[in-house]
Amino acid sequence: MNIALILAGGTDPDFQMSVPKQFVNVFNRPVITYTLEKFQNHKEIDAIMVSCLDGWQEMVTTYAKQFNIDKLKWVISGGKDGQASAANGIMALQKECRDDDVIIVHDAIRPLVSEEVISDSIRVCRQHGMGVAAMRTMDTIMNTKDGKVGTSSISRYSIIRIQTPQAYRMDRLADILTKAVEAGIMGQVDMNSVVSKLGEPVYFSKGSEFNMKINTVEDVEIFKALFRMQQERGKEER
Repeated sequence: MNIALILAGGTDPDFQMSVPKQFVNVFNRPVITYTLEKFQNHKEIDAIMVSCLDGWQEMVTTYAKQFNIDKLKWVISGGKDGQASAANGIMALQKECRDDDVIIVHDAIRPLVSEEVISDSIRVCRQHGMGVAAMRTMDTIMNTKDGKVGTSSISRYSIIRIQTPQAYRMDRLADILTKAVEAGIMGQVDMNSVVSKLGEPVYFSKGSEFNMKINTVEDVEIFKALFRMQQERGKEER
């Protein structure tokens, strides 16, 4: 099986809206439903789990019914950070999965993930045990201590931007979690960061500039514009 694990457990005190980012309404529906719909409509995805912010679990179930997300099988409590939310989901899925099942971990606040990006993460995972969406950066990168003054440049050819989805075989995830606990690795933003902290290689799959993460109020407006553009493009193709 291929199971999508959607991480929706976070809050951001700097996000200047009255609800968490993953539940902000865009065109009369919450952001998380756009994300769920991407995995619902993907032919390779068999089931969906949401690792959810406490107090919102029933809302996620309600949204799934409202928007016909019938692949959603489990809604569990998230954690205080990306690593903890993923770990909660992985531990719950261990009871449901075989070792060779693929778990596709994805941020609820990346609602424009494409079919191609999801497919490639699964493909690379089948080859290497993991497939982490990534993109080269086209910007100049500098070291800085305070965000005001740069100290040295970093070659952009030695830098890559990590996104989600991040796909892993179930047995690989279980091994990563065990090693992380033994090594005292905690508080990481994602499983890829845990893997790198363990000193193990990370295998990259396709990312996309459209696979944006909603971090700010301005990002909500960018999402709206990109979504409208995609809808118009779809109408033209039909």
